Amino acid sequence: MPRWASLLAILLLFRIVGCYDDQYRGSQIYRLQIPETAVDSVMEALVSGEDTSVYDVLRSPRTRGDYADVMVKSTALDDFKGIITTHKVDAQLIDEDVERSIRRAKRENSQALSRSRSRRSVGKRLTHHVYLPFNVVRVYGLKYDTTNPPQLCKLTLNHLTMFDLLKMEAVLHEIAQDYQFVSLEELGKTVENRSIWLLKISMNKSLPIIWIDAGIHAREWIAPATAFYLIDRLLSRDGASMLRKYQFYIAPQINPDGYVYSFSRSRYWRKNRNQTGHSECYGIDLNRNFPFRWGYSGSSSNPCSDTFKGLRGGDQAETRSIITKLSSIANQTKLYLTLHSYGQYILTPYGFQRGLHPANYDELMRLALKIIYKVWKKCGDVYTTGSSADLLYAASGASDDFACGHLNIPYIYTVELPDEGAYNFLLPPAYIPLVGKEMWTALGVLVEYMK
Repeated sequence: MPRWASLLAILLLFRIVGCYDDQYRGSQIYRLQIPETAVDSVMEALVSGEDTSVYDVLRSPRTRGDYADVMVKSTALDDFKGIITTHKVDAQLIDEDVERSIRRAKRENSQALSRSRSRRSVGKRLTHHVYLPFNVVRVYGLKYDTTNPPQLCKLTLNHLTMFDLLKMEAVLHEIAQDYQFVSLEELGKTVENRSIWLLKISMNKSLPIIWIDAGIHAREWIAPATAFYLIDRLLSRDGASMLRKYQFYIAPQINPDGYVYSFSRSRYWRKNRNQTGHSECYGIDLNRNFPFRWGYSGSSSNPCSDTFKGLRGGDQAETRSIITKLSSIANQTKLYLTLHSYGQYILTPYGFQRGLHPANYDELMRLALKIIYKVWKKCGDVYTTGSSADLLYAASGASDDFACGHLNIPYIYTVELPDEGAYNFLLPPAYIPLVGKEMWTALGVLVEYMK
């Protein structure tokens, strides 16, 4: 390669990295304690204003009187202070420099990657025991005892770094090649021509199916990392009893375009990367695009909004891929489990309307409470359960409502993984084994007690 070409490549790399960080320069995150009478008007001002790009609601109030986490761009700080003053909102600054926090998180993941490469190449399947580093202390929302770090089972993947998309795909293909009872299916292609993969782990094709997906929101990196942990655990000795009862269909990254963009350009990116008809705004919120009560509540018609629902229900390549496959196996599927972050919630349908529940809501709650107790007892972390609309906010067009209301899959849960806000979407990679252990515990409860 000519010297000028090498220099150009380096300059382009620096430009990309600079853009990645610079767009958050001056941004801050506030925790809002909103008076009960002002919740609707404050949230409306934040998500439905003339320029929705200046506010990013990271966490909505779960119930009346609960708090919200909001990222505010530097250009909107004066307007934001006007909103909270008008409505008498108690605002606590919890991250005064989002750009610095993103740089820190990138550095932690790079260091974890370097440590892995110093042993063996990440993305290759390793054999090691996973320990919690002693320098990871208790933080708000993560209650692990660092004086007695957990010693997990022998695993074959590196779970101390967040994989990029290429490494995810390499691992999936290698696993499918190594195990006769594992296969890999391409569900579809995205608008940027990336594949959406489904890993199928099956000892007996007549068994009922457990479906797990992750990554529908690009910035929720802990979700696909946890899905890979579950894959690894299922293929270890611990998974043998589960594989005698169920097949496992796992799609660990169902928004690959958005995920790549969150890695390379915009860490807090949520949507996919499709065009919207607006010259400056890209992306559809895939979890507002499923064709069950589409557009009913909690979604936006504004292409610049983070909750833009699309032009029609199911009009995105990613949602169509999930719809087509899940519909074809719905009669055999016992459990639909979708992984998100953050907040530590185990959510049941429905999400589109408060007070409306599926016929087996009591059964779903019974198992959710068992999960909460087991996770607390084994891991020390506390989750909360309830229907999505009752506990969080009404939002239609979500995958769990589609699986329940349209496909009639009996057991359906959306899990909002840790933490409760100290790190928001920037959870350090050192916590992957711990979050994974929590979800492995939850999966064990479901396998044991589902009827």
